[in-house]
Amino acid sequence: MKLELPELQAYWEKLDYQEPSAIQEKVYEPLKNGTDVVGISPTGTGKTVAYTLPILAKTTIKGGLQTIIITPSQELAVQVAAVVKEWGKEVGLTVQPLIGGASIKRQLEKLKQKPEIIVGTAGRILEITEMKKLKLHQVATVILDEADQLLQQEQLATVRKVVAKIPNNPQMGFFSATSNELMKDLPKWFNVEPEWIDATDEDTSAGKVLHAYIETPNRKRTEMLKRLTQITDFRGLVFINNVANLVTVAEKLSYEGVSVAVLHGEKYKTERQHALQQFRNGKVKLLLTTDVASRGLDIQGLPYVIQYDIPVTKESYIHRSGRTARMGKAGTVLTLVNERDMREFKKVIAPLELELTRLYLFGGELVDQRPETVKDEVPEIAKLKSKTKEKEKNNEAPKKETKTEVVQPIVKKKKKKKDQKNKGARKKKKE
Repeated sequence: MKLELPELQAYWEKLDYQEPSAIQEKVYEPLKNGTDVVGISPTGTGKTVAYTLPILAKTTIKGGLQTIIITPSQELAVQVAAVVKEWGKEVGLTVQPLIGGASIKRQLEKLKQKPEIIVGTAGRILEITEMKKLKLHQVATVILDEADQLLQQEQLATVRKVVAKIPNNPQMGFFSATSNELMKDLPKWFNVEPEWIDATDEDTSAGKVLHAYIETPNRKRTEMLKRLTQITDFRGLVFINNVANLVTVAEKLSYEGVSVAVLHGEKYKTERQHALQQFRNGKVKLLLTTDVASRGLDIQGLPYVIQYDIPVTKESYIHRSGRTARMGKAGTVLTLVNERDMREFKKVIAPLELELTRLYLFGGELVDQRPETVKDEVPEIAKLKSKTKEKEKNNEAPKKETKTEVVQPIVKKKKKKKDQKNKGARKKKKE
């Protein structure tokens, strides 16, 4: 893939990018030429750059707002905006994020810079448009990032309202790691007949993922998280299915002295950004999150994704596992299960045909054999078992028996008068 703008090509080489990923190669020409596109590719394969480069190639400097990129979450909008800004700066284009939770007054002030590209959440973009502070008449391209999420009922209506405010039929791009039944209704919702580009089977740019599990009773899962943090260079993004349980687990871990941060939709924007920054900087070892809050997050070099709760759908598993092993680096997706969970978990991921590895946490390391069978590979185990047996033997040594003498209380007998002795017996005899 040869980039037409020399500034972009030079920056590509400066970043030491080698061959483009399959999705980057396949969508470049269609997007640059104005074709409506659905782009499906595994997480961590460079989808943001895939749609950014062709958009920049056809954007006119000082030509007003020409592209809107919509994301399902504030965190993803900030992340995408950072990537687009990074590349846009090379060709002199202005990019502005518009997200809920941030100061709308400040955003309105920045709009005076007349950005060519806006990245944001549908709700905030619609709000500012209805205030007549954002004009969409020159918009030529709309990109939906994490499209399968944006097409869910709670977001679809808002997204459609934004698109409906664009006078001309804009070019549409729909990007996601997974496709679902909702994607089939794109012609009905947006009046488009997009070209489908699915690079799932061809894209090898994602790193190797170890899909593994540890059998853990529900009551021991918080303790297991604590023990996992003792692994060398450990950092884990932990998925919990509901906010209430997430908060409870976070409180228990904090009480135990474990460095932990939380990321969920009920937190303020600044709190979520702070949690993410702490995790990215390695100041906390665990970041507890829900599926919604972590959608599309890019955390470089993340070694572990931990599923405290099993995912509800295979799509959820795909997106969760996509947080690790990004752009060629290896990673582990570790699921905590009990016997019942395991049955449900296998049903959910059966269509993915994954090879699951059972792991054990022993001696501060994850091993793929039971501790009793790894003593040859880990010499410390034999020594530990020997000490344990010796201790048990000492504890079981017979103790010297000591007899305990029971002292009975002295009871003084009452002296009876002579005429009272055996009075009851005499009375009975008379009768």
